[in-house]
Amino acid sequence: MRRPFLALLLGFLLPSWAQADEGQWLPRQLSSLDAERLKRMGMEIPVERLNGPRGLLRAAVNYSGCSAGFVSAEGLVATNHHCAYPAIQALATPENDVLREGFLARTRAEERPAKGRGEIDVLVEETDVTELVAEAAGAAQNDAERVARVQARHNELASACEEAHPGHRCEAFADFFGHRHRMVRTLHIQDVRLVYAPPSGVGEFGGEIDNWQWPRHSGDFSLLRAYVGPDGKPAPYAEDNVPYRPEVHFEVATDGVAEGDFVMTTGYPGRTDRYWPSVEVQRYVDQVFPAVVSLYGDWVELLERRGATSKALGLKVAASKKGLANRLKNAKGMLAGLERMRLVDRKAAFERSLGAQAEPILKEAAELTQKARQGFQRAFLLENLSRGPNLLAVAVDNARVALEAQKAPADRDPRYADRNLGLIWKNQGRRLRDYAQAVEAPWLADTLVRLKAQKLLPPFLGNAPLGSAARARPVAAKMLSRSKLNREAYARRFFEAKDPSAIRASGDGLARLGLFLAQKTLEAEAERKAIEGGWMRVGPSFLSFVQQRSKSPMYPDANGSLRVSVAQVRGYIVKDGLQAIPMTTLAGQLLKHQGEAPFDLPPRFRAAAERRLRSRWVEKELGDVPVCFLSTADTTGGNSGSPVLDGQGRLVGLNFDRVWENIAGDFAYNIAWSRNISLDVRYLLWTLQEVEKADQLLAEMNVGVTTR
Repeated sequence: MRRPFLALLLGFLLPSWAQADEGQWLPRQLSSLDAERLKRMGMEIPVERLNGPRGLLRAAVNYSGCSAGFVSAEGLVATNHHCAYPAIQALATPENDVLREGFLARTRAEERPAKGRGEIDVLVEETDVTELVAEAAGAAQNDAERVARVQARHNELASACEEAHPGHRCEAFADFFGHRHRMVRTLHIQDVRLVYAPPSGVGEFGGEIDNWQWPRHSGDFSLLRAYVGPDGKPAPYAEDNVPYRPEVHFEVATDGVAEGDFVMTTGYPGRTDRYWPSVEVQRYVDQVFPAVVSLYGDWVELLERRGATSKALGLKVAASKKGLANRLKNAKGMLAGLERMRLVDRKAAFERSLGAQAEPILKEAAELTQKARQGFQRAFLLENLSRGPNLLAVAVDNARVALEAQKAPADRDPRYADRNLGLIWKNQGRRLRDYAQAVEAPWLADTLVRLKAQKLLPPFLGNAPLGSAARARPVAAKMLSRSKLNREAYARRFFEAKDPSAIRASGDGLARLGLFLAQKTLEAEAERKAIEGGWMRVGPSFLSFVQQRSKSPMYPDANGSLRVSVAQVRGYIVKDGLQAIPMTTLAGQLLKHQGEAPFDLPPRFRAAAERRLRSRWVEKELGDVPVCFLSTADTTGGNSGSPVLDGQGRLVGLNFDRVWENIAGDFAYNIAWSRNISLDVRYLLWTLQEVEKADQLLAEMNVGVTTR
């Protein structure tokens, strides 16, 4: 069955393009789209200039799970403020709160290491490895073995690739339920430094109130710089490192965009689930999103309450609270959006229309979903320990590193392969920096109570008083009672040992709890992988039915690899009688200012805004300086920081969000309300020129500093 479907799949990647802006396309798919329609939309740059070894899309980079883009020949990178947030937070202190006040390096010597988040991956090469992976998977005797064989082959190919290319990272990506496989090689830049971050009153303007909403007035951008060793090769931070010189970078447009203009968003979207059958979407509605709302809602409330007790604690919890709150609101929006679209009903109606020939496949899909429902709550809690109390997350990671080290390299989870240990330790460094006993003790106590409810505690804690968070607090406090120096030494000791027996023999309660939970996580993942293997078998067959009814090409679900979305600047009808125009301005930002967070513009920004009508960056049609704009681009999480290009391939914006009505776009695109929100690059330029007087950065981006 593999060969016929492979031919079919290749066929539906290449037909004429759908009459909508849907699609997170692989760059190589651009040449198969309707060239005439792209031209009518306003795309002027030839597709050939976008692709290839020196194609312009290579200027779009992966910044630690976000997207970003080179905007100068000296390694200057533009991304979102919320993407750089952990790096900014890591520099902030109560005495020098750069998170609140902002940061500007006027010279290269003043640029600071991005400790909280600091890796950039630049695409070098993409290779189809489907046949090599299919060869390994073909001998599997069951679903679990299928996943194991695929993972092992991915690991083997990635290791061989990295051995042949020092300083690079290689990762295999599975598309279409694992029916196609690509090996992506990137230059892995380890030394990233903060150049500019606006004050939080600008970068976070509107906070959680405006998050996922329109109209939007956030100045959500920051600037970084990539550095390499004196020999031009990636190297850890060192004073004698030099700016990286990318082969291509984006020209920054100074004339911006207007309603109806063509735009193209390119970046690294994390995950979509467009091709799930109705039963699996229903599981997300019934189980997954309600679980996120419950757990994250409680944790956000806990962090808000503890962080409000002092400025120092507020800084400690800022990044964790921001990440959890964003996912919490996302889950609420998913539930509302899926109900609004009636997506489960629509998918079920489509499946009924397929007739008797599809019934065996749909039955197998339902069985896989039922397996996923069983034991979900335990698996969900285990999966989310990494977003929970910092030292517990460190303990679980250390134990997982130790357990994976006992396996053959090809059999290890790719996240814990030797080549990723440096990234794991960097993440642990962030957790250790964010640790505060006054926050961690109640947070760990809450988590212990939840673990007990799911029967996820080791025997040595069986008699501990964990009936409530209050009763669990002394147990948690005792497990966490270490000085900062000892905490770091403790973390590194177990991390470097890679030995489960050393953890067992240590007598350390937190380390032993981490080992127990890591073992339970492996058991839960084994169950999940068996289900995943089933989808590798069932999914492609289900997709063949989808393709037979579709007149459009199919793009793979987002999975963290480079994608492109073509679109237009366009508003939308929010609801009956209410239409959203696609651009916001400084006037609207000033109207929202209330003098207190999250609507508190810093004085220097307000002063510059009062002079805005004399600014070079005024949009004639608007009569004001633009802040944000909407487009029909197809985006999701991971697209934060994605460069938004005009028809000539010039940078006109930075994607940072979607509208509330489009949160459920991860499951389905709808041209009526699928809108993403981007920072207008003219707001970035206005900030640098008229607020910060950072002429050196404008000159580096080849933007003159002439006034109107």
